[in-house]
Amino acid sequence: MSQIVYVIFILIWIFIAGMSVMMFDDPDAINNTTTWLIFITIWLYPVGLLAAIIGGWVTFSRRHYRASLIWNCIPLLWIVPLGGFLVYSFIM
Repeated sequence: MSQIVYVIFILIWIFIAGMSVMMFDDPDAINNTTTWLIFITIWLYPVGLLAAIIGGWVTFSRRHYRASLIWNCIPLLWIVPLGGFLVYSFIM
């Protein structure tokens, strides 16, 4: 079930990835390391998702259920900060 939710987040990721290029509107942003790290982190979501899906199913098939749950939590490294930012923006 969690993997279905993560795949649905690909639709949200497409929008966020498209908007992430706007971080480079400022001419000084091209030399800013933080901007590049955030940009690369956003674009690595599909890699993390694919690794989580493959790793989760491999460990599940080997009956390592706890490791499978850990592998399934990898995409949360992208989803939780985004959700936290959205909650913060609605509160403030």
